Amino acid sequence: MKSQADLAGLSLTTLAVAWVLSNPIITAPIIGASRPQQLADNLKAVQVKLDDSLKQKLDDLTAEYRRGDSLR
Repeated sequence: MKSQADLAGLSLTTLAVAWVLSNPIITAPIIGASRPQQLADNLKAVQVKLDDSLKQKLDDLTAEYRRGDSLR
């Protein structure tokens, strides 16, 4: 089974940061890297525009986790 990142042709890191950047409420995502390739994957996300269906899929997949522990 392919991951959403594989289906989008992106690294998991790039997809995750692009998804965070797609939220207009977030103005300064916090990223980290311990190797140059990790930084490159993070920075690629700035150029990624998620299509609406992929963004919705990621929103749906993470909805439970974004609610926080008190509701689980």
